[in-house]
Amino acid sequence: MEKVSSLSSRLSLNNLFPTFAKKKASLMTRLIPSWTNNKIDSMLFVPKIKDAKSIKLPRGFTESNVKTNDGKVKTYQTGKGPTIVFVHGWGGGAHQFFPLMRGLAQCGFSSLAFDHLGHGQSEIKPATLHQSVATTNHMLEMAKKSKAGLYSIVGHSTGCIAIASARNALVRNTPLFLISPVFNYKLYFLKRLVRLRLHADLIKQYANRFAKTYRSEYQKLELARHLDKYSDIAVIAHDESDAESSYKDSERFCAKYPLTKLLITKHTDHERIINSESVWQELKSQLNYDDTTVNFVAEIV
Repeated sequence: MEKVSSLSSRLSLNNLFPTFAKKKASLMTRLIPSWTNNKIDSMLFVPKIKDAKSIKLPRGFTESNVKTNDGKVKTYQTGKGPTIVFVHGWGGGAHQFFPLMRGLAQCGFSSLAFDHLGHGQSEIKPATLHQSVATTNHMLEMAKKSKAGLYSIVGHSTGCIAIASARNALVRNTPLFLISPVFNYKLYFLKRLVRLRLHADLIKQYANRFAKTYRSEYQKLELARHLDKYSDIAVIAHDESDAESSYKDSERFCAKYPLTKLLITKHTDHERIINSESVWQELKSQLNYDDTTVNFVAEIV
């Protein structure tokens, strides 16, 4: 009888185990503390840029701290003349534009770039896409009010979303030069999340959380929803080998809005395209600057 009872007990436990496991998983999902989500927020929205503090300010550049509603933002300027504002993307920094800025200074333009919050030398705090848009608004307004005035806007990656989603009064009638634009923010976000190499359950839970906020908060910021307003004054540069955002998305947009000029490059990927010779020449062309005596050097000292 004891053996039968023991066997019956084990069978009962085996039958209960799947239910117990499901309840445990459900309980874990509900009880994952808020600090876990905050930690993931920090990992995502405060990207670690390699050697950010060792990036030296090039000769002829000035830097300053600008106070915004969301925090202190580091800005970088060089040159004299009409102002061109540069907006970097998620995980990037103003330093990515230094070679272009130096070249434009020789062409008679003033350049203004800045580190988004949580990036580079700006205040270390998580900065969502909404905050990036707010910071971009602040910088565009600052340039617009300057004596030189706002002449053009250059963006890279998700920085292009921030530009297109900025206040229309600040962007309209201003030439836009968009490099490696992200047309599918949802996919781009999930790629960044997976790269954190967290436990699969945590990624799934956080992804589900993002999916809910995406529908209510982020979907309306997708690039194509706003860029159509500026399709006649925009140039897009995209590389065929870009693994972060597909150049096919840029092709589709330009096919729909043929007034947008498309520059396709090869073998420069998502970031190196910024300081490629092709982009430099196309940018000068958009700015109606034809002086070929100004040489562009991608490496800056």
